[in-house]
Amino acid sequence: MVSPPRPALAIGPENYNLLRKFEGRLANIKKYSRVKKEDIGAHVPRKRKQMSDSLQPTLHHTSFGGQFQVDEERTYEEWQESTSSSGEPVNPHTGKLPPDFRVWELVESWRSSSTKANTLKIRVVSYNVLAQYLLQSHPYLYTNCKPNNLKWQVRASKLFKEIVHLAPDILCLQEVQASHLNGFYAKFESLGYDGLFKQKRQRDDGCAIYVKKSQFEIQDQNTVEYFQPDMPVLNRDNIALMVKLVPRGASGTPIVVATTHLLYNPKRSDVRLAQIQVLLAEIDRFAYYDNGKECGYLPIILTGDLNSTPGSPVIDLLNQGCVRASSFRDGRSDWRKIGVTDNCQHLSIYLNRQTGEGSGTDFNLTRIYNSDYSMSLPDGSINDETWDYNELFNTDDIGHPLQLNSVYDNIKPDGVPEATTFQNEWVTVDYIYFSKHSSLKLIERLRLPTAVECQSLGSLPNDIYGSDHLAVAATFALTPQTP
Repeated sequence: MVSPPRPALAIGPENYNLLRKFEGRLANIKKYSRVKKEDIGAHVPRKRKQMSDSLQPTLHHTSFGGQFQVDEERTYEEWQESTSSSGEPVNPHTGKLPPDFRVWELVESWRSSSTKANTLKIRVVSYNVLAQYLLQSHPYLYTNCKPNNLKWQVRASKLFKEIVHLAPDILCLQEVQASHLNGFYAKFESLGYDGLFKQKRQRDDGCAIYVKKSQFEIQDQNTVEYFQPDMPVLNRDNIALMVKLVPRGASGTPIVVATTHLLYNPKRSDVRLAQIQVLLAEIDRFAYYDNGKECGYLPIILTGDLNSTPGSPVIDLLNQGCVRASSFRDGRSDWRKIGVTDNCQHLSIYLNRQTGEGSGTDFNLTRIYNSDYSMSLPDGSINDETWDYNELFNTDDIGHPLQLNSVYDNIKPDGVPEATTFQNEWVTVDYIYFSKHSSLKLIERLRLPTAVECQSLGSLPNDIYGSDHLAVAATFALTPQTP
């Protein structure tokens, strides 16, 4: 587990040296060349993912589960009272929950800060909602749950009620079942949200982002596919989705929000680390701006089910800005083939920035494969330009320049770990990160219970929670960027 709250980019001596190695490696580049744009379908207009009529759910579809009624569900307080006052607990594994099990915690750094004019408070919720087809495909994982709590119409009611109660301005979801988009998830659009969805390759679920239309306009969007031909370590169908949002009002600062669901397999930290390397490179591209007067990154919020516990390579990379990766190299996956450096940047885009060729944020400057942009697979070749920068690829270290902070400490002040789900034991795998930016400040977070407290919660889904994960949520202050 990581230690209690630390400042941004808290780096020990060993990791400090790794970070210096990255800076030195990039600073020593002498040869800059103009990047040739390769036509890989990047000029296809970006359209929001639309689901076909065949995915329209019906009341008789096995994964739909019929209609649901929200008003019939009990409140959290009613459920908690029933666990302690009734003759039999509603869940045989449930004890009495503490009164602060899930409350909003004001962040200490915000208590003493002053609110600037035109500050916009935004609430972000990230939630793995458990796709129904996955639940039905792995029934052995839910043998301790009440059968009724596993029905989609029952779970959908709980999920809807919980999300509405949290009142997010930005809602990031994982394991969204495609056949539920036009039924259950359309309800959020009726509440004033604008939704985007990215489906996994050859799978029936994906990630979605819903944005309150009264607060934001969606300026741009981007999808990420971790499947990359000719890269054995990137042979899984996990995906990510990100949006660039502009607050309503002339003085608002644009913000980038991304969500992802990384590979689950506990034995494949190498795959998850490779996936996050691709994601960070895409965020680096998508969030970068150069207006002619100044350049840098827009405020960034990254959420998702990372299937990685505190202290794992993925989380160390996000928290510290660099991580030792030599033990996770497979010897067969050559990162020069997709042009993503060990500093989690696209080489061509990085070189464009150095040579003053503009911001270089277009997808057609990259070498990664994405079926949303091109139907043809890359040939796996390494271009001449990439050979000139071998020192930036396939090294023992991986870093990134985004300066991310975690909303959660992952461990309480008394040393007890927090938890978001059960994977043989109660652990944290769901996260919200935000970039160190003058326009973005953390105000409060939805408290996470400890692993010990979760033992009283019992098996999920249960009588109150509709998923096998707990939602993570935070409120931020977004202020206009200082000229």
